[in-house]
Amino acid sequence: MKHIFRNLIRKFGYDIIPINTNKMGENPLQDMKRFLHSDHPVIFDVGANVGQSIDRFRAQFPLSTIHSFEPSATTFETLFQKASKLRNVHLWNYALGSELGQKKFLENFNSDMSSFLPLSEFGWGRITNETFVEVKTIDQFCLDEQIEYIDILKSDTQGFDLEVFKGAELTMLAQKIGLIYFEVIFSDMYKNLPPFPTIYEYLTNRGFLLVSFYETSYQKQLASWSDVLFVHKSYIQLSTMSGIE
Repeated sequence: MKHIFRNLIRKFGYDIIPINTNKMGENPLQDMKRFLHSDHPVIFDVGANVGQSIDRFRAQFPLSTIHSFEPSATTFETLFQKASKLRNVHLWNYALGSELGQKKFLENFNSDMSSFLPLSEFGWGRITNETFVEVKTIDQFCLDEQIEYIDILKSDTQGFDLEVFKGAELTMLAQKIGLIYFEVIFSDMYKNLPPFPTIYEYLTNRGFLLVSFYETSYQKQLASWSDVLFVHKSYIQLSTMSGIE
């Protein structure tokens, strides 16, 4: 029942995050806080939609600088109205991927289902518009904007996350990303989805370690998607990890 309720409120741009817990693996924002080195973290919000993650990050990390990326012009307009005047929040109306250029984006009636990938058996909604949007890479963006370090890279791009990570290859190899938090899809929601073992191998080969999965959602009694957190091994502070259960 709680999964049905959570999925329902997500359609209205909200989410449920567990509170008042000190256990690892129950609250992703609390787990991120355990690892953070700075009170002023730099956060990349890739796949910002209408700003749901901005609210959560600003509540947990009030001194953070957030860069939010949303490729849909229609959704970006809503995001801009909501967040354009927020301090230290920067909004970018394009996608992040593995290479620079233009790519066809499939806008769904349910904006949180919009993707570069076509819907498949377990997907829902309907495609209302197909537009070519600008795509940049994290590597190029960091170079252009002179960003030295990303403390939290959050990606919710409906199956396009591996491409986002590939576009951060140089940044990862330079050990300039601390935490990666993204939605992993297990079901046949979109066509040509990369399986989780492929994403896991990509990240672990670049020094990232699995922290936890959070709040798995189900379709037809099967695991469909979940949020997952990775931390780079260079980012771990042993002093903050002692005693954690």
